[in-house]
Amino acid sequence: MEQHNETNSQAVARLVPREPFGPDVRALSPYALADDDMDHGDVMCATLEELSRHLKWLDDDYQSGQFDRLEARARSIVMLADQLGLRRVGQVAADVVYCLDGPDEVALASTLSRLMRLMTQALDHAAGPMSAF
Repeated sequence: MEQHNETNSQAVARLVPREPFGPDVRALSPYALADDDMDHGDVMCATLEELSRHLKWLDDDYQSGQFDRLEARARSIVMLADQLGLRRVGQVAADVVYCLDGPDEVALASTLSRLMRLMTQALDHAAGPMSAF
């Protein structure tokens, strides 16, 4: 049996998933708030904190196979996203719930990954630039 040691000279493309900013994420910016919105700042901060806690536990629930907790968490994210005006986050969280009903593990993993990216992006944007601290 003869073996050929040929190297492929083509570069491997690295895929880096990114979500485009939407108007819903820009609305979270502390610099975009009007004066009358500042009264709701405490509620907004509490909701963002709750959203960040859910983000922290999403992967843990998935990795440990606790899909009932993952479903409850995704449903909570839908409600929190609705309160914050993060329509896309809410839609993807609802898609996670839908994927949990089906047997397609790849769809669940990719949709959950997208949800985590969107939530991270929204929370990062809400925090504002690091130079503000």
